[in-house]
Amino acid sequence: MQQNLLPFYKKIALTSVYIMFALAMLSCGSKEKSNNYTTNTSTTTHNSTATNTPPPAPIEIKLGDKTFGVLSSWNETETAISLGNKAITGRLSKNDKTKYYDPAGDVIAEIKYKETSFKLRKPDGTLLWKVKIKDNKIKISDNAENEYPYEVKKKEGTYKIKRHNDELGKVTFDGNNIKVKTSEGTFKMVSNSDSYAFGVLAIKEIPAEHRLIIMAELLKGKK
Repeated sequence: MQQNLLPFYKKIALTSVYIMFALAMLSCGSKEKSNNYTTNTSTTTHNSTATNTPPPAPIEIKLGDKTFGVLSSWNETETAISLGNKAITGRLSKNDKTKYYDPAGDVIAEIKYKETSFKLRKPDGTLLWKVKIKDNKIKISDNAENEYPYEVKKKEGTYKIKRHNDELGKVTFDGNNIKVKTSEGTFKMVSNSDSYAFGVLAIKEIPAEHRLIIMAELLKGKK
C-alpha cells in the first residue's frame, strides 16, 4: 500500500515545486515591467521638459541713435509692440484672425491668414498689405493680386530688398548683431533669428506701425 502511494506523493511534490517556480518567475516579470514603466515615464517627462523652450528675447530696433520701435513679445495668441510711446497689442480672435489694439482698446488693424500668405487689413476689412511667402523670398504689395510687389529675397547669407530692379536695402548679420541699410539710414538690432522680417524695415512706403506688425507676424511663423 505504501509503495503504491509513493509515486502519488512524488507527483504532488513535483507539482508544488513547479507552481512555486512559476509564481517566482511571474513576480520577477511584474517587477521588471514595473521598473520599465517607471523608467519610460521618467524619460517621457524629461523629454517633455526639454522641449519647453523659453520665449524669444525682445527686439529693440534702433535707427541711428534713436529707438524706432520694440517687438516686446510674439506668439500664436498674443503680440506686444511699442512704437514711441504707443503700445500695440495683438490678440488671436475666435475666427482665427489676429486683431491689433491701441492703448484705448480700439482695433487698429487685423491679420487674415492663408496657407502661404497673410493680409494686413483695416478694422473694416479693407486691404492694406498682402504678404506672400515663398521658398526663398517674400512679396509685399498693396493689392490682392500681388502686382508690383516689394521683395525680400535671401541670397548668400543676407537679405536684399527690391522693387522691380531698384534695390531698396540690405540686411547683414554679424553673429546676433543685425543691420538693415536703407535710404532712411541704418537700422540696428540684436536677435538670434534669421528672418525675412528684418528686411521689411527697408520699405519706407509702409508706415512704421504696419512694418512692425508685419515683422511680428513673420517672426511668429519663423519666416
